[in-house]
Amino acid sequence: MLLKYLFYILLGTLSLGQLVKAGDYYLFDLAAVVFSFYGIVFFLFKRNLKIPQYSVLFFVFSLLAGTSLLLNFYRYGSNEGMTSAFYLIRYVVYLLSGLVVSNMLSSKIMAREQLEKYLIFSALFLCGAGLVQLLVLPDFSVLDPSFGWDPHKNRVASTFFDPNFLGAYLVTVFSVILGSIAGGKRGKFRLISAVVILIFIFLTFSRSAWAMLAVVLFIFGLFKLRKFLFLGLFLAFLAYFLVPRVQIRLSGITDPADSARYRLVSWKNALQISRDNLLTGVGFNAYRYVQRDYNFLTVDNISSRSGAGTDSSLLFVLATTGIFGALTFAAALAFPFLDNAVSRRKYRLVIVSLVPALMLESLFINSLFYPQIMFVLYTVIFSSSPDI
Repeated sequence: MLLKYLFYILLGTLSLGQLVKAGDYYLFDLAAVVFSFYGIVFFLFKRNLKIPQYSVLFFVFSLLAGTSLLLNFYRYGSNEGMTSAFYLIRYVVYLLSGLVVSNMLSSKIMAREQLEKYLIFSALFLCGAGLVQLLVLPDFSVLDPSFGWDPHKNRVASTFFDPNFLGAYLVTVFSVILGSIAGGKRGKFRLISAVVILIFIFLTFSRSAWAMLAVVLFIFGLFKLRKFLFLGLFLAFLAYFLVPRVQIRLSGITDPADSARYRLVSWKNALQISRDNLLTGVGFNAYRYVQRDYNFLTVDNISSRSGAGTDSSLLFVLATTGIFGALTFAAALAFPFLDNAVSRRKYRLVIVSLVPALMLESLFINSLFYPQIMFVLYTVIFSSSPDI
């Protein structure tokens, strides 16, 4: 079936990450457009298109984001405004992609076990590519600075070229696997995959990913698999005392030269912009241009990757869409979490663990608007809606 092949292409190109960039564009964005457009048309005319209740607030947020951009359009040049609009369209495309996948599940075009297997294959591919990257390109400081990549050294970054986003993606898939294990599905493939993914989460040496993993393990351990509480503590103990680099990464939090210092500056800048534009924000993904106007960016870093956002997804939403957009976005995430927290649905712990874990992790990197994470997050959330 064509829709399934388009899904394979989308997940495959997402897994290839930075390797499928052509000029200023990514092939996975094009694949997402084709998949979501064809899927919506297919379900509208050939099947019954279902709108999961968990998706409604996210689409309301996209309307508020669009309104914010329109209200602020006068502040930017036509090229800047159009660039910001394209990023909003991109966000909606990934929302629609998650919507299409949830309809594929509800119409039996794809089974939940198949979806889980494909996500695991994606994570394992990233682990394998990460191993190759460690052998071929262990030090990113050798790359041309104009590419905009952080100088990570001896950390698994895989095709994402960023260990923090890779770690968040792997933990997201890991939580899906734990959901199946907690539900009684403990085949060798899941168990081995979970161990492999866990090892590579560790090898990212991403403190934000480690914190995200800790939340997932704690919640699963608290509600279902008590052994995970002890496993998490045991692994943390071994990692800290047997791997010197772990001590360096954790102690670096208080180091003024560490990346944590730059995150504080990023948060401070975002809060200042948010206070000055509290009602409407500055326009969705027009953040780079506002940072320039506030002199937070210079000629040297105006085009850098970090210039487009802030090291916190929620602060990014507050600054770009205002207080109403931020509250709607927070409510969109809180609704499925609270609904599953009081339910007894089979895979509820995936949502109950994943949402707070990602929200914690997104305080340190803008992960909630990273394409690969958006696709998996909205796929998992929408597919968990009780009306699907």
